[in-house]
This record gives sequence, structure tokens and C-alpha cells, in this order.
Amino acid sequence: MIRKRQKLLLKKLSAVLLVMAMVISSVSCGKGKAEDYSSKQLATEAFDIADSGDYRYTGNTAKQLTEQDIQNMNNGNAIIVYDDNHQYVTTIIGKFYEEKVTDNENALLSLNGVASLLGFTKGQEFFAVYRETNSEGYTHYTYQQRYGGITIAYSTLRIFVDPEGYVCALQNSFVPELGIENPKSMTNAEAEAIIKQILDNNELSVNIYSEYTKQVFYYDYDHIVNCMVVYTDNPFMTASFDMPYMAFYVDIDNQQNIAHIPTSNFEVGNGNIDEYNTAQYFEQLEPKTWSGTVKLYNGQTEQITVPVGYNPNDGLYYLADKDRNIACSDYWSFVYKNRKVLFVTSENNQDWDNEFLLAYYNYIRVYDYFAGRGLKSIDGFGMPILLGVDYCDKEGNPIDNCAYMGRLTGWAFFAAQSYANYKNQTIDLICHEYTHGIRDCSMGSSIYMNELGAIHEAFSDVIGQLVEYELGATTDTQWNLGENSGDIWRNMANPNMYNQPGYVGDLYYVAPTKVDDDTVNDHGGVHVNASLMSAVCYKLSLYGMSNADQLNVWYNVLEVMTPRGDYDDLYASIVFSLGVYGLSQYAPAVTTIFDELGLSGDRIANASNATKAGCGRVRIHVSDKYKDYAIAVHFFTNAGLHVKAYPDERDSVIECLLPAGRIDQVAVIIRYDPSEGYYRTALGPDGSFFAAQEDAAAITITEGQTLDLGTIE
Repeated sequence: MIRKRQKLLLKKLSAVLLVMAMVISSVSCGKGKAEDYSSKQLATEAFDIADSGDYRYTGNTAKQLTEQDIQNMNNGNAIIVYDDNHQYVTTIIGKFYEEKVTDNENALLSLNGVASLLGFTKGQEFFAVYRETNSEGYTHYTYQQRYGGITIAYSTLRIFVDPEGYVCALQNSFVPELGIENPKSMTNAEAEAIIKQILDNNELSVNIYSEYTKQVFYYDYDHIVNCMVVYTDNPFMTASFDMPYMAFYVDIDNQQNIAHIPTSNFEVGNGNIDEYNTAQYFEQLEPKTWSGTVKLYNGQTEQITVPVGYNPNDGLYYLADKDRNIACSDYWSFVYKNRKVLFVTSENNQDWDNEFLLAYYNYIRVYDYFAGRGLKSIDGFGMPILLGVDYCDKEGNPIDNCAYMGRLTGWAFFAAQSYANYKNQTIDLICHEYTHGIRDCSMGSSIYMNELGAIHEAFSDVIGQLVEYELGATTDTQWNLGENSGDIWRNMANPNMYNQPGYVGDLYYVAPTKVDDDTVNDHGGVHVNASLMSAVCYKLSLYGMSNADQLNVWYNVLEVMTPRGDYDDLYASIVFSLGVYGLSQYAPAVTTIFDELGLSGDRIANASNATKAGCGRVRIHVSDKYKDYAIAVHFFTNAGLHVKAYPDERDSVIECLLPAGRIDQVAVIIRYDPSEGYYRTALGPDGSFFAAQEDAAAITITEGQTLDLGTIE
């Protein structure tokens, strides 16, 4: 079985609120022009240029600041976030360098005094990705980490500088204290052969994208592994996926796969994407428009006008916008025919498909909203957008979903319309997917599991909902998601309505798991637990914060976060972003909300101690034999209640809240390996977890009590 291990970083906040009003710029979000900064060179007293061309830290050349030093520099108002062992700093909100920062060289020098706090060691290498200065003068520098010229997966550092030229924040996903020496190498073919053998053994037939195979370092728990990364289609992809590809990490020393992480891209930078020159598709088009009536899911109609392109070379009209570089194309051809772009065309500019028009029209509305904020396309550099219409599986069956599919052959590609639903008609869901693309480009990569994945999903829910409100695209006031498609996905005000938790440990809460399996545990509940961050947004509205102000704050927070940023980093980023927009009066509310939701401190302990009126708790232990398998326990009632629970990553105990009363069936699903599918069983009358499902026994939950059901063994 292919397994992924991912440690959940539980961090501690070392300081209270930052109440200073500070303003920053975010990657590709300001009104100023973002600059590719990777070609800049630097040689300073503390940094030099490695043979690889990367910046290299040569050692501490300045006094190493303590936490108290930083607090003194900020009148006690700094926020400093540490890792789970309270050894290394992941976020600093506040000043940590006395000199002005005017360029990339000064930005790196600002790290001298905090190098020890960040876990820098001599020889640490990294490269500048880009910087941006917005129209108000705030600058943001972004770096990625390398070792021996090899990039470390999910390792990003960001430095923020205010208009006066002083550093005001830092967020860090760099791996501390690197210890690898003289790493071995492996050929691309050797790495791909290992993954192909695993796929073949498990009877999985997916594409391997050989052009993206490369050597990387992977941060596995508390140590670095020298790996090859091999990208494939996601073999565990379901109709509810957002990550269509899988990154397999092959340990070079042991020549075996050690991890797989779902991803929406192949971690290629702007330079590589630009090589495809997809913008050239639009150059020969003459701008035209189409105006007419479209029919909505509820039978109502709407008058719309959309841009189209006329191609004098073939006499056809294209459902394409030359100004925005957005085009509609057949989904099946692009996905299953080696990225073949089959544009949607018309001979007379009249016979357009109603659903294609609505998807195109609504994506343009979302595009224009972000363009109005200074973000051109999902990357800020105007990457062409391809809208895949008639979203379907390989056999042509419609898929009941919509999705951001990643940055593919120069396109930001979306599964934008399916005949199985009307999700193309609702701004919140379209903006949800668009925000996935923005976060994808901003962070370069993200860990799509447990609370990190839930934060990733929540950004899309929050910003999608707020943009829909700001555009006046809904009459809903209940914080529903998807209501204009006739099929509500989630409710941010009352998450339990759609099987999501309202706080850590609540009914439906998914504890972080160590075994990643989309079809068994939703990557550790990334869609289910998305309600936790969404609840922060909703509760801030109850404190009186407007939707427009929330959009500014959350948009900024999205761009501050780095790939390993968890809820503690999120808290610091929210408080920081409140200061950005002069909204620091809401900072105490954020602290209260995080405490109420159980997002502060040890979230595993918070979940274990959570209570709910009318509910009791059930506990199941997992024997050593099954600790490395994907396990799901399903609790059913004849009234339609369905609660899922999974082994906790820390001690492999399954715990959850359940409503008091009769639970009619306790079903267990164990995934041994993909070739065997799932082993389905049930809790029987004798207390065994291996009874036939038709012989399942009922259990009774008592309010306020914990029922121990024994051990899966």
C-alpha cells in the first residue's frame, strides 16, 4: 500500500495581540507591478552565492535576537509563533530589524538577527522568487529553500516591508538545521520505474508526467529526505477532488516511495509556464460580442453580454475573450487527449450552448473582480485561462462537481461546467475554484492534508462567499454556499446542517490522521473541517465587520500564509491583516473566536475535551496491526444521521461526539491496498468489529458519557 505520513504542526503563540496598524503588500495582489526577482545576485557579509547560483547563508554576523528583544522592539505587541516543539519561529508579526530595507540585499540582511530563531545553519541556501511593491509603497519578498542546488518541497519564506522601509512581518516554512551532506542521485527513469511498479502492483493505470520528474528534498516529520518527485494523475481521484495530480516522493537512499501528496500543479514557475506561449491563441482573434437571453437553473432568464472572438482565418466565432485571455474548450479533449485544445466555436455567433455561456460569463465576472484588485488572472501575470466545458470522466459521463485543475501547458485550467449540475451559475462556487488557483500561484505548492488542507479549502469558501456578496450576485443572507445552483454545498453560519463541525471536536469533526486516502478520509477531512476557518469569518460578521472589510483582510491573509502555515500562523496573519486595513479594533474578537472554536493551543486535546449538549462520546482503539491502514468508522441511524470518524494521528484512537440515543449501525471500512479495494465490516453483538454488516449491532449513546467500544483487532 502506498502511504503518506504528514505531521500536523501544533504551534504555540508566544505573545498577545498586535494592535499596531501596519500595512503590507502581498504577492501578485498589489496595484503595482510584480517583478520576477530570481535573476538578482547578491554578495554580502552574511550571504554569498553558492555554486548553484543560490543565495547561501554563511553564518551569524549580527547579534542574535531573543523573543524578548523582538518584544522590546515592538513595545510588547509582537506576535511570535513557534513550531510544535517551541524550537523554531514560523511567524513574526512586528519589527525585527532596525535598519531600513530598500532592496533585496537589505531584505536578506534583515534575517541576520533572527537566523537562530528561524533555525538557519551555515550553508543554508535559498533563492528569490519575486518581489512586489504596490502603489502605496509596501513591498513583499518571497524566497524558496534549497540544499545543494535542490529545492526543498513546501519550503517558502516571506518578508514584508512597510512604506517607510522597515520590516514589519515574516512568515517561514523553511526547514531548520539541514543536515544532509553529499546527497546521492537517481535518474528520472529509475524513480519513475519505482512508482510505475507500485501503480502496476495496485492495478492503477494513470499517466506519469515525465517532463516534471526532478530531484527534491522532502521534509518528513523532523528530518530531510533526499528524494525524486514523480508526478502522476491522482489515482485516488473522486468526483469531489480539487487536486487532480499526485506527487510521489521516492527516497533515493532507500529506493522506495515514502510519501504521496495530492497537488494541483507540477510546481513549475512562471518562466516555464510562459514557454508555452498560450497567449498567442488570442492574437489572431477580432473582438466581437454576443448579447442574448440565458436560462437559469430555476427557470428564470437573464440578459447577458459576453465577449467573443472572430477568427478571419477560418470564419468561426470563438467563445473567447482576447482582452482577458479567457477561452472555453472541450474538457474531455484537453484532459484525455494529451492536452488537445478544442475551442468552443460557432459559425454564426448565435448557437452557443446555454450552460457554456453561463460558465464563461460568470468566470469573467470573477476575473474582473480580482483584476479590479490588481490581480490579473490567478497569478498576477495574466496567465491565460482555459475553461473546460462538459466536465466528464473518460467514458464521457458528466461529473457532478466543478474544479480548479491546475496550471497545465501554460493555461490556468478549470473544470467549469458539467451537465450533472448548475454550479456554473453560482459565483461563490466559481470563485471558490478561482481562489484555489490564486493560492496555488501565491504559495507555489501546498500540503493538502489535515488542518493544512482544511485551511486551503476554507480560503476558497470564505473568499468565494464574500465575493458573491460583494458582487450582489445572491439574495441569500444565510451564508449558504452554492445556493444559486439549486444545490447547497455548505453553510458557514450553521455547519452542522451539511455535516461539518462548528468547532474543534464538534459533531462531524475530523481528527488529523496519519494515513492519507481521499476516498476513505477526505485527506484528513479537508472539505469537512473547512468550516472551522469559515466560522471565523462568519463570527467576525456578528461582531459587526462588513463583508467589504472582511474581503480585504482575508485576501491579504491568503497571500501572507506559507505552505506549512497552520491555525497558529493563520491567527497571526489575521491580526496582522486587520492592521493592514486599520481594523485592529477587531483583534480581540479574533482571539475570542479562536478560543471559542478550539483553534488555539493543542487542537488534538481540544477535540478530546469537546462537549455538545445532547451528545455523548464514543471511543474506539486501533491495534498495531491496523495503525498504518486507512480506516473509517461510520455511525448510522435509521433517521438518516451519518457521522464518520478516523484514527487520530497521535495515538490511533478513534473518538467522536454522537447524538444521545440509538445508533443503529457502526460500520468499519479498512483499506488494505487499492488493488483489494475496501474491507467492509461492522460492530457485531459480541463486540467484535468483524461482523457481517447484516449482523450489525446497535449501540446506545448517553449524553455526557463516553462509550468505549473496544479495539479494532
